Amino acid sequence: MSADDHHFRREDRAVRWQRIASHIAEHPEDLAVPLANCDRWLALGRVHPAPLREWQRLIHAAQSSPEALHDFVQFLAEPNHDAQPLKSCSPFVGLPLGEPSIPAA
Repeated sequence: MSADDHHFRREDRAVRWQRIASHIAEHPEDLAVPLANCDRWLALGRVHPAPLREWQRLIHAAQSSPEALHDFVQFLAEPNHDAQPLKSCSPFVGLPLGEPSIPAA
């Protein structure tokens, strides 16, 4: 692999989840994006739907109160991506996060 390989420029997962958490904290209405992704992916006949259903449950709970949203944002921001298998099935594709700041090689 060369230094130009995209794997060297990929954003750190913990940083990515912190960016998602920050965006959701500032724009809770954008929880509609991951919910729509879950709905669409489930409608396509996902072989293992449990993670998507769990994301739906967590997002709906987060929408129920400011305290629940805060707890959800904290969960997203925690650097637990390796210990939390749910995060390997992220429905947050399509959020307008902007470009990540990736250190130059």
